[in-house]
Amino acid sequence: MLRIAVVDDDEEDLSRIQTYLEQYFAAEPREYSVSSFPDGEDLLLQKPDCFDLLFLDVEMRWSNGIDIARTLRERGSDLVILFISRIAQYALEGYSVDALDYLLKPVAYEEFAVKLGRALRQIDARRPFRIRISQGGDHRWLSSDAIRYVEVFGHHLVYHTTEGQFRTTDTIGAAAEQLEPLGFLQCSRFCLINPRHVTGVDGNTLLLGADWVPISRRRRKEFVDALLRYHGGIS
Repeated sequence: MLRIAVVDDDEEDLSRIQTYLEQYFAAEPREYSVSSFPDGEDLLLQKPDCFDLLFLDVEMRWSNGIDIARTLRERGSDLVILFISRIAQYALEGYSVDALDYLLKPVAYEEFAVKLGRALRQIDARRPFRIRISQGGDHRWLSSDAIRYVEVFGHHLVYHTTEGQFRTTDTIGAAAEQLEPLGFLQCSRFCLINPRHVTGVDGNTLLLGADWVPISRRRRKEFVDALLRYHGGIS
């Protein structure tokens, strides 16, 4: 189930978001729940990590949405945040706390639907999924979260995971069919990476933990743009 929190001290704006959610999921059915809060401090008193997505008003009577988001990040929360504001300049501040995007009040449904769709894709990409890899007659099931990257090595594929390395005779194309819908990105024709494990980009090289992985020059811009979108940055 998708768990959504909406924080807004304006009842009309809060009702609008709830109506838009009903409209969106009537056309794109998905099991979901919505919890509403009149102030950011009320959210912090709950268990905010139980939510997947947060619509957060910036200018509230008793608290500031940017400060609330900063507190969430300091506590280690990685929930997807969409800010709601009457002032466009708050968008830049939102990126400083890894907000995915912002919605300008009064929120139009068309803009809401586009940005909600983007948020859902990011949430789905973060959710673990078990995939099977085979070597001869042996099989192993790996959590997609545990896979750091997959690379071609000779006539094999090597899955680099948090639990070690695993080899298979599969192709990078077959791996991409399973992993790209889960948010994995192809940094070259020989390598797929899990963006959640990326810790840096240095020129045409990617840092994944202690490993350095080359980025194809031809793919670099498209790849880095996708990486920034995943982490809620601006490309």
